[in-house]
Formats: sequence, C-alpha cells, structure tokens
Amino acid sequence: MNDVIQQARLQNQLKNPIVALALGFFIPGAAQMYAGKVMWGVINLILVIVFAITIIASPIAFILWLVSMFLGYKGAKSFNDKVLDNAETEG
Repeated sequence: MNDVIQQARLQNQLKNPIVALALGFFIPGAAQMYAGKVMWGVINLILVIVFAITIIASPIAFILWLVSMFLGYKGAKSFNDKVLDNAETEG
C-alpha cells in the first residue's frame, strides 16, 4: 500500500511536456514558468512583447517565441528527470 501512495505522489510531482508546449504556444514564456524557470519565463514574455511591438524586430519575437516553447518542453523533461532521480535515491 505504501508503494502505491509513493507512486501516486511521484506522479503528481511530474510535469507534462505537452502541457508545457501548449502553454508556450498561447503565452510566450508560460512553458518555462510551468517547468519551474519563472524568472526566465517572465523575461521571455517581456522580450516577446517588446519585440512584437516594434515592426522591425517582429521576426526576432517569433524566433524567441519558438525557442521559448522548446526550452519549456525540455525544461519539463529535465524537471521530471530530477524528480525521478530524487525518488530513486530516497527509495
């Protein structure tokens, strides 16, 4: 019974990389915030807004938005790896 409870708690701690991609698609930087990198997510959100406002830098905003989604996806996966490693060392 204890193993079932530990497994449920571990499952609740994991982040879904697909949710990170979806968040990053709709709100730039949200994927990084979801993955635990709140400061980088806020910086990314501000940069995308500033670059999107200026006409010349709009392509930079688009590239930054794509990079933000990728980093959020990878961040969620690395967060999960850390959680699983910690669970293995404790268990």
